Amino acid sequence: MTKSQFRTTAAAAAMTICAAAAIGQGQAPAMTVGISTVKAIEHIAVRKYNGHVIAQETVAIVPQVAGEIKAVLFKEGAYVKEGDILYTIDKVKYESAVASSRATVAQARASAEYAGKTFERTKALFEKKVASDDDMDSAASAKNSADAALAAAEAALVAAEDNLAHCSVTAPISGRIGLNKATVGNYVSTASGAMATIVRTDPMRLAFSMSARDFAAIYDGEAGLRGKFAVKVILSDESEYPAEPVFDFVENTANASTDTVTVYYTLDNPDGALLAGMSVKVTVTTREASRQIAVPTTSVVHSVNGDFVYVIGADGIPQRRAITTAGTTAEMEFVSEGLAVGETIVTRGTHKVFPGMPVNAVSVEL
Repeated sequence: MTKSQFRTTAAAAAMTICAAAAIGQGQAPAMTVGISTVKAIEHIAVRKYNGHVIAQETVAIVPQVAGEIKAVLFKEGAYVKEGDILYTIDKVKYESAVASSRATVAQARASAEYAGKTFERTKALFEKKVASDDDMDSAASAKNSADAALAAAEAALVAAEDNLAHCSVTAPISGRIGLNKATVGNYVSTASGAMATIVRTDPMRLAFSMSARDFAAIYDGEAGLRGKFAVKVILSDESEYPAEPVFDFVENTANASTDTVTVYYTLDNPDGALLAGMSVKVTVTTREASRQIAVPTTSVVHSVNGDFVYVIGADGIPQRRAITTAGTTAEMEFVSEGLAVGETIVTRGTHKVFPGMPVNAVSVEL
């Protein structure tokens, strides 16, 4: 007989003695319950969640200038590269504005040069006490005004050139472009809204939410998710996506209404098989098996105040013991805190137990 079996038999004997004593005193006979010894087993934790695919970058193509669409240079649904020209907008008035601004700059520069030379001549005469203070002030004011006019003209030229450049609407990122909402001949402006949307397709991002309890108790927070757990993505046709997601980050706030934490993984998508918005199933598995205390699901009582089991002490009396669970299977519940290997607990008939009252214990092998 092993030590574990001896302890179990001793506890059962104690239960029988307590029951006999209770009957002798006219009390109701003790309830019969099943008991087992707490054990640890090799376990690979598996948890399943519902997730969805989102794009790391999505850009709405909005016109920065007003004008008629002259050309659409992409095919809807095609892959475009950063810098590709997507639309051209009528540029006649913008070219004219640039030419006018350049002429204004040239005129302002000439005026500034003349005012500068005048100031230098007046300054030389002033030093020789030929020019008056008023002459000096007038020359300085003219120079400052001319310099300011030149700066304003140069700024206007920059704005005009920028408007002209925006007549060629280019892709700000590489990715797949969607529906075109601005066909040739339409007049667009900055108030027209998005003409098309580009989504970066590789890599994509996987997002799924887990309970705050799982996040802390099972995964040990972000540190555990970074390397101790493997993640698999199951597509809608139940096939497994070939690339393994790589942990990215945890959302900086939890959802107060659902008490969940959202985690994000990066997912390679070289063939574009994943589309933003897709729903997927996510399986999170420990990379290495670990020894964990496991008890039958029938032994755990779930209450509003937390989970607990009934532990049989040396006196054979069941006592309530709070525990922290860390995952479950169809038959077993894993315990991270509250129990030790070798302790005896009630595994059958927990509904019959009243703390402090004797029971008729029958050993149940796990």
